[in-house]
Amino acid sequence: MNEVIQGHVIAKRPRAELTQPGMAQQAADWLRDTLGTVARRNPHNRRLGPRRYRLELLAEACDRDTFLLITSWLGSEAVPATTSKQAYADDICLWADVARELGGHDRFFVGAVTPGMIETWTKLQKVQGKAPRTINRRLSVLTALTQYAAWKTKETIASPVTKHDRPKVDPRDETTATPILEVTEFQAVVNAATTPRQALVPTLIYTLAGRVTESCTAQLHHLKHHDGQRLLDLRRKGGKGRVWTIPERLGQLIDVATDGRNDGAILVNDDGHPMDRHSVDRLLNRLGRQAGVLPDRDLTPHVLRASRLTHMHDEGRPVEEIQEYADHAAIETTLRYIRRRDSAARKAAHAAAAVAVYDHLVDRFITP
Repeated sequence: MNEVIQGHVIAKRPRAELTQPGMAQQAADWLRDTLGTVARRNPHNRRLGPRRYRLELLAEACDRDTFLLITSWLGSEAVPATTSKQAYADDICLWADVARELGGHDRFFVGAVTPGMIETWTKLQKVQGKAPRTINRRLSVLTALTQYAAWKTKETIASPVTKHDRPKVDPRDETTATPILEVTEFQAVVNAATTPRQALVPTLIYTLAGRVTESCTAQLHHLKHHDGQRLLDLRRKGGKGRVWTIPERLGQLIDVATDGRNDGAILVNDDGHPMDRHSVDRLLNRLGRQAGVLPDRDLTPHVLRASRLTHMHDEGRPVEEIQEYADHAAIETTLRYIRRRDSAARKAAHAAAAVAVYDHLVDRFITP
């Protein structure tokens, strides 16, 4: 029996590969589980609503043809990473809200958001203090959907977003950059853990310089022994398969934290439930507060990833080696961490040199 989501019959797809009974339902189930659930925040009172499947939210927000187009887009290799699929789904729901509020459209469709709406929305984001990177990312999602729709329909469809709508992003802006933990600060975070399961979360993410979804999806059956070493098959961003050698000490911590289990997720809560990105965030924030690090920022998995890559640079590792370890497609991404580190050191040296010029002249004001 076909699944119906807010009036959309998923099985009725004009695709030959989905004509076999059951295949359409399996495809819909896969995309539903891949997109996962989210608790949307009420834009008026800012309260979180109940957790719901993103696929259901998209079905409510879009007309039928657009819903099918978006599920085709998010299910394709045009959006390879699971985290990107989820973020894009959330952003489409955001644009549906914009189309409803500014354009009076009950359902979202390609073309519902006009250039005038983009201009109004962009100004509002600036008033609310949203980061230029965040504004650009959400604008890019709308452009990417338009481009996919043009390719899919073989029609000429212009994006409502122009270069004049995009705020300039300073690649060297350090005020919005991911903060870095020093080695002693990271040690304080690990020391704040009270159980081996808690300690495994920051140590695994830091050791592999991993992304949170990669660590949360790692299963015990992905651990293998070969030539006296323990290996972990890890699925990284974009579906890239990688094999990592697990250091002996980390392997021992995994054994203690998993308490003799042979299957299931490597990372679990103290109550035994598998961790997702939200539970990891909550744990790291708590450990960060207890350790007294980043008093004005949350301790996120990306902070641990950025910290490990920066520490590799501090250890004198070649940038190409760091890029390979991080699985960055472009070396420019890796250099953002390193340049920020080098820049801070250079600025400190230049400031100290400036003080040397007038140091003896201000002694009379400073020295009793």
